[in-house]
Amino acid sequence: MASRVQAETIRRQVRQIFQQNGAPSDAELCESLLIRDGYFCGRRFEMDGLCAIWFVEEDELKIYGRDGKVLVANDVETIRRRLAA
Repeated sequence: MASRVQAETIRRQVRQIFQQNGAPSDAELCESLLIRDGYFCGRRFEMDGLCAIWFVEEDELKIYGRDGKVLVANDVETIRRRLAA
């Protein structure tokens, strides 16, 4: 299972991307664990109509707009570098 530190890093990245896409900074970030065949496989985040799914095995993060279309789909490291730039 992914470490607590890694999950917190993903949360910060998701919140930052959501805010860049119009979510208010004080909006609540809701989180759900994703289970497939009885095993943890990722997390789903929702905030102000936006959605993100982190697929742990692939270490991939997909961000969906309010219309359900994919805004960002990339490995977590690439997204981290992009946000740091």
